[in-house]
Amino acid sequence: MEQKCKEKHYFVEPGSIFTCWKPYSLATVLGSCVAVCLCDPTTKIAGMNHFILPKRKGNQNLAHFGNSSIEHLLRMMCNMGAKKDNIQAHVIGGAYSPEYSSCEVGKKNVEEAKRTLNKYKIPIVNNDTGGAFGRKVLFNTTNGEIIVYKSRAIREQDWYDDKSINNR
Repeated sequence: MEQKCKEKHYFVEPGSIFTCWKPYSLATVLGSCVAVCLCDPTTKIAGMNHFILPKRKGNQNLAHFGNSSIEHLLRMMCNMGAKKDNIQAHVIGGAYSPEYSSCEVGKKNVEEAKRTLNKYKIPIVNNDTGGAFGRKVLFNTTNGEIIVYKSRAIREQDWYDDKSINNR
């Protein structure tokens, strides 16, 4: 009798990268930050990052910055067996919230994500960026689908309630 593989859940924190080859539902919450979700539909290898600022300079944490975070996510997936020519991207986030960030941070994060993906010839199949709304993102690594919830104000419970869906 074949046992069905149950999907696991994981919350991707700001300044983090997550990759997998097993079925996962990945979630994150974004304001001016950007998440890039990558999926190779052939091998079912996928991943998500959540970066805070566009460019890394010096010896800083590479996951916090768009240019290094996307490159590292792509490298991790290829090391796991993903084929670069099959990988597709979703780019989400980059909102402007005058209470929390300058207008330029979200815009520059989105520009860096697109520039880096273009550099590696990764097609963007979904682009949900900019505006004034925060976003809660759910990414199904099995089929590459995403759900984006938009909100004028990210609630504290979006960050702290049921964060990694009890599976960290």
